[in-house]
Amino acid sequence: MTTKELRQLVNHVEGQRERRMPIWRELSHYMLPSRGQFPGEDRENLRNAVRFNNVAARALRRSAAGLTEAMTPAALPWFRHDFLDRDQREVAFARDYADAVDERLGAILAKGRFYEAIHTFNLDLLCFGCALLYAERSDKTLMRYVCPPVGSYAVAKDDEGDLAFVSHRMHFTAKSMVSKFGMDRVSERVIKLLELEPYKDVEVVHVVMQRPGADGRKMDALSKPWASYWYEAEGNPQDFLSVSGYDDMPFFFTTWTEGRGLYGVGPGDEALTDQKGVENWELYKTIGLEKTIDPPVMVPGMLKGRVSTNPGARNTVSGSGQGQQIAPLYQIQFGPALQLVQQEVQNVSSRIEDSLMASVFASISMDQRPAQMSATEFMARKREAAQQTGPAISMYEPQILDKVLSRTFNVAQVLGFMPDPPEGLGGNFILSAEYLGPLSQMLRQTGSDSTRQLITDVMNIAQIQPEVLDKLDLDQAVDELARGIAAPGSIIRSDDQVAEMRQQRAEQQAQMQEQQMQLEAERNQIAAANVKTEGTVAGAMMGKE
Repeated sequence: MTTKELRQLVNHVEGQRERRMPIWRELSHYMLPSRGQFPGEDRENLRNAVRFNNVAARALRRSAAGLTEAMTPAALPWFRHDFLDRDQREVAFARDYADAVDERLGAILAKGRFYEAIHTFNLDLLCFGCALLYAERSDKTLMRYVCPPVGSYAVAKDDEGDLAFVSHRMHFTAKSMVSKFGMDRVSERVIKLLELEPYKDVEVVHVVMQRPGADGRKMDALSKPWASYWYEAEGNPQDFLSVSGYDDMPFFFTTWTEGRGLYGVGPGDEALTDQKGVENWELYKTIGLEKTIDPPVMVPGMLKGRVSTNPGARNTVSGSGQGQQIAPLYQIQFGPALQLVQQEVQNVSSRIEDSLMASVFASISMDQRPAQMSATEFMARKREAAQQTGPAISMYEPQILDKVLSRTFNVAQVLGFMPDPPEGLGGNFILSAEYLGPLSQMLRQTGSDSTRQLITDVMNIAQIQPEVLDKLDLDQAVDELARGIAAPGSIIRSDDQVAEMRQQRAEQQAQMQEQQMQLEAERNQIAAANVKTEGTVAGAMMGKE
């Protein structure tokens, strides 16, 4: 692909988001001024967003923090890998291998600032209805994770709905461009800036797209299935800064709800109108308070320029009559009106909290039960709250978390950071991620719950009919319980190890029984030798007189 063709493709894909851009600008202005990057803006300054009541921004922070803690809590294990093939789970040391993989993935995510990026990702997703995450190799931390701001990227999907194209506009200083791409790759404009203004920003476009006809048998970067192009937005239209490739897509994109466009819609769209309304009501309330404290008044013409409205001030008025008095310009009962306005502000603020699902996500990650609430009611409410997020989270896991873990694993394995699998697994195995965050656990009935309930019920029946225990495979039940509660794989022995232990135990028991029988026989012989049988019936039977 030539630079001209790629620029035309980027312009076309960016054109598909133009209908969404004005709404993103409004959402950013009213609700999240720290996010979003739009053409023509000064990137160095925060948007001049004067708000009388930032209830939406506060609700977004609560909601995003709750979503992060509910899905990917940094202080707790939120994922666990296991083998897709049930037989491979029983291979000796297979579970230890999966635990080691999880431990190293967790270390890479923490070092690469994944948790900071995913929190920003959740803010964008809730506010703008879509979000993009980027996972790239790093010389310092092995991987680094970044959430590009809305407005700086454009995406396209293939026929199956998977991400197929991403263009991302970024800014580099002239000095950093030369360091990253080399003096021979940058334009003459950048070379001049390097001499005059080495820290001046230059816009650069990074494009990742499927490479048609990629040859998987070749190992060079230009043959990888995902092409990577870098070029200057205002540089030489004939040259690329860099052309390379990826084994898998480094960008991950999802929407809150599939809207009429590619970029979807989110809770922010629903809350935007209410946030505008709160701004108006707060403005009216402020004006009412000012008029209550310092109302407009009528002043007699004779007192022009000689009236003091300071507290305790005395203004001498000659004569009498209404026309000679200082009086309110008009009579309005501001007190009741302010109460009504305040009530309306509270009502609208409550709607914004509900729209942005702040209370929902906050309650999901809450572990402590209120003293006046029963445990059953507490869990019922948490499950009900979790169900409200189901449709969005159903895309969150496969579109974001699955792919982030998969790419991180692949890069770490290529770099030799992953442990070697046990010999019993061979070369073909598939690790599948199961999510352990509070929200993921609530959205599905875990196998441990159903297994535990089945065992309890069967044990009750066994008191009447013991033979019913033959229907249970208790060894497999232990495996299912361990998986359901995410117990470390190292504490559960494989079927082969258990069989070997039981065989050794059976051999020991058989040996002990044989020794016991021999000992009993010897005792009988000794006892028989010491008994006198002459003149007895036993002696006659034994042929002794």
